[in-house]
Amino acid sequence: MIFETIKTLAATRNISLYTLELALALPAGTLKTWNQTAPCNKLAEVARYFQVPIETLLG
Repeated sequence: MIFETIKTLAATRNISLYTLELALALPAGTLKTWNQTAPCNKLAEVARYFQVPIETLLG
């Protein structure tokens, strides 16, 4: 669910997941592993990047 939300946010802003991973200094393919859980500190970085509350990413 977390990954799908991030994927949707990226698509609405015309940002590829690869570009997002580069911007956040995440290894390529990291976001795809976040189907159910994600590291709290990295999830906070994604939320800040999209300027949304963490709760938005958690669904």
